[in-house]
Amino acid sequence: MALVLLAAFVPGLDAASPPAPRFERGGCPIEVEPGERIDCGVLLVPENRGKPDSRTIRLPVMVFRSRSANPAPDPLVFVTGGPGNSNVARRRSGKRNPYLEDRDYVLLEPRGARYAEPALECPETSRLREDVAAGRLRSAAADAALLKAAASCRQSLVVSGVDLDGYRSAELADDLEDLRLALGYPAWNLYGISYGTRLVLTVLRRHPGGVRSVVLDSVLPPEVSFDEVSAFNLRRSLNLVFDGCAVDRRCGAAFPNLRQQFADLVARADREPLPLGLHDDENGAVEVRGAQVVDAVYAALHDVEGLPLIPRVVADAAAGRYEALAALVKSNQGPSSFAWGLRYSVWCAEEAPFEDPARVAAQVAPELGLGGIDEGTATSEVCRAWGVTPAPAAENEPVTSAVPALVFAGEFDPDTPPQWGRQIMAGLPSSWYVEMRGKSHGAGFDECGTGIVTAFLRDPASPPPVGCALARRGADFGRSVDRSYEGGYTPPSGGVPMPPPINPTLR
Repeated sequence: MALVLLAAFVPGLDAASPPAPRFERGGCPIEVEPGERIDCGVLLVPENRGKPDSRTIRLPVMVFRSRSANPAPDPLVFVTGGPGNSNVARRRSGKRNPYLEDRDYVLLEPRGARYAEPALECPETSRLREDVAAGRLRSAAADAALLKAAASCRQSLVVSGVDLDGYRSAELADDLEDLRLALGYPAWNLYGISYGTRLVLTVLRRHPGGVRSVVLDSVLPPEVSFDEVSAFNLRRSLNLVFDGCAVDRRCGAAFPNLRQQFADLVARADREPLPLGLHDDENGAVEVRGAQVVDAVYAALHDVEGLPLIPRVVADAAAGRYEALAALVKSNQGPSSFAWGLRYSVWCAEEAPFEDPARVAAQVAPELGLGGIDEGTATSEVCRAWGVTPAPAAENEPVTSAVPALVFAGEFDPDTPPQWGRQIMAGLPSSWYVEMRGKSHGAGFDECGTGIVTAFLRDPASPPPVGCALARRGADFGRSVDRSYEGGYTPPSGGVPMPPPINPTLR
């Protein structure tokens, strides 16, 4: 067994002159497959580089060694989404990692994430998010409970010695640069997904000399205001589904009023919970209102196999046949896996201060027809309670860099629309853009995307081979008509699909 616990985090580790960042070899943060070449350890860095007396924090590191006898000198570093996701959870093996054929693969746990020391987890917030997903907590009551939980979590973290101002994208970017120097790599390649793309762009802003190339999948540019358009992004994807069905001969004939059926279904659920008969063994019934209907379809929008079946799911539910919708709603249950302390610290410093509260509030308006679902990260009230220092305005400006970049976007992505991937190219003159038809968030996570990335990493200065992307047919909404579908759509386990190997979503 390769599970070795890292040394306990000691608040008294503070020092007037903290040591320089360093890497210490040690055990892996999780149990890994025996016999594989996986080197682990911990990166020790200041909690807040802006304070000379800042204490030291510990960030787990995993280096999956290449299968090549002569590996490339520049590894690939994967940067997770979130903010608040773990980057090392469930990373037990590299056997199915195609990039190990050419080079090493490096993972750094984000400061504040689950396996970091300290971990900025807020258990009560995670539990409340479960109640929101189950419809047991809604609207003003949900906002009040989440605000109270955030204030309580902040108090607990601060009392334990956490400096919340140390948890933001600039510090996370500096952690990556410190790790590169500590491991002795002259340069490396960064692969970011979702919020991880924003972090990679921050590295390009702060430490471009250490980066050979970047892959940006499902881009969240620093300059966008996500919470101001979160519902609009979801509505864009829903409209693509409705229009895609309408222009498909079989789907359009079978479901001629799909858009209206969806609107009526959400409105009916808001008037009276749908009789789906779902229960949580620990917490009781799942109350399926309009927000839960929309959240279920939102989950299916992330799944390339389930996405073409959305018309049938909606039409069946509109007719009172709830089996497929019930399966989707059930898959969305369970507590949140985010480290909410990290999530709030990043978002409340870098997004909330630069957003228009009125535009943010409009994203839950009833006229959007989305059941009042809140796709935002934190309310302005929560951010005021969280009390972190706003980031400099430069953190919300576009990034300019000559480093070669490969940009992926998914046609149906309800979180980070393709437009965001296209717009960052203005500041990246050595970039290539690939839009994957029929795909969603995490567009590069399939055999085609992996092949494109592999070729790009071998020669970032040349156009990557994108023939497989151009040949993609896209979503086949005719599948919703096939009677072989009968029996219902079975969603992937664990809720929102997880492009291997991690969940990229912003939620």
